[in-house]
Amino acid sequence: MKLSKQTLAVLKNYATINGHLLIKQGTKLETISAQKNVMSSVSVTESFPSEFGIYDLNEFLGALSLFEDPELEFSDKSVMISQGGNSIRYYAAASENLTAPPAKEIQLPSEDVSFRLTTDTFGMIQKTASVLRSADVSVVGDGETLKIVVSDKKNSTSNAFESVIGTTDKTFKANLKVDNLKMIPGEYDVTISAKRISKFKAPNTDLQYFVAVEADSTFA
Repeated sequence: MKLSKQTLAVLKNYATINGHLLIKQGTKLETISAQKNVMSSVSVTESFPSEFGIYDLNEFLGALSLFEDPELEFSDKSVMISQGGNSIRYYAAASENLTAPPAKEIQLPSEDVSFRLTTDTFGMIQKTASVLRSADVSVVGDGETLKIVVSDKKNSTSNAFESVIGTTDKTFKANLKVDNLKMIPGEYDVTISAKRISKFKAPNTDLQYFVAVEADSTFA
């Protein structure tokens, strides 16, 4: 088996969410943060022959990077990474030592706010949060305008970035942590539940992220 560039991009992204990864048999990859406030799943083109636990995903990716075009051969307790006459045998971690998503798929308890987050706006959130040293991003509806606000919500006089992204007839403020927006850069359909959970789904693919909405959020 060889891993596609798309699958490698997913693995690199998942390494920012959790250093552990439990690969299940089949074509689906899933991860969840240690704090259980970010979760993601996606289907990939490869079909993994069996369950395989990775304790240090960055180390595993580093081992793959030692080869230009590695072949992977999975067994119960290890995977052989090889190219030409060179190889690395990488041993699996026990599943009980890994933080893995629950078996039951998450469903949003309600769908109270929905909008399309463009690639440009997602990029601006990341850039402005870094420049302004802001830890928070809020989706705000005032009954007319729907906007994104990047600021320090604990400081009413902090510098803030705002971007109008649409209209709404609802009044609410959904707060998220910038550090929890660990998605692969791109466009996402966002759905927010008043029950304090949000879903980011990439159009035309099943790549999705569930992100906790902060407890101090308000929904009229």
